[in-house]
Amino acid sequence: MDYRSLPRISNSDLSELRNDVFGYTPRPTVAAFAFGTALHELVLEPHKRPDLPDCVDLDLVYDLAERVRADRFCSWALQFSRKESVQLWTDPATGLLLKSKLDLVHRNRLIVDLKSTGQKDYAGFLRSLTQYDYDRQAAFYLDSLATGDGSRSRPRFTFVGVQKCKPYNIWVVQPSTSFLEGGRKKYRALLREWKRRELAGQPFTPSSWAIPATETRPDLVLA
Repeated sequence: MDYRSLPRISNSDLSELRNDVFGYTPRPTVAAFAFGTALHELVLEPHKRPDLPDCVDLDLVYDLAERVRADRFCSWALQFSRKESVQLWTDPATGLLLKSKLDLVHRNRLIVDLKSTGQKDYAGFLRSLTQYDYDRQAAFYLDSLATGDGSRSRPRFTFVGVQKCKPYNIWVVQPSTSFLEGGRKKYRALLREWKRRELAGQPFTPSSWAIPATETRPDLVLA
């Protein structure tokens, strides 16, 4: 069974629940999703040649992938980390079955998550991390690893922002404790709502549990 169709709750599924709770219909961003997915594949699987839609600038994707691999921190992380590590666990508070797929994991002590971004500067990228609920994603991913390996100490989390416009910077960001705690409150509140609906006989079923394996992952991209 494809990872995304596993009947376990991912961070992206929580985004879909959030949209349902607040009546929010996200704008279609097919080109951004495709770009982020292609960059992700080329960085983590450099020998793979992704099937890219016409809306994606192929030359730019390859150029940015090379820049990421040449970055000192990213080169180290790619060399010594597990790639696309799947975590399956049970939320202790609600009993809900959860899942995550982590870009890079170094010895269960560090998670590295790749983001392509159209932000014009570093400050804009930092603001977008909260704007797009990546505080929630970071906390969810950290807790998936801490729960999964039985470790008492939490691993660290690092974002790698890859700028899609000139000057094509690569930003390495280690979020603060308050950033992560804010995200943890978000995802736990959504899990409580998920559980409440289950108990009320009105379970929420995200669309991802039935989508084809070839569909892109919206949790990879910052607009």
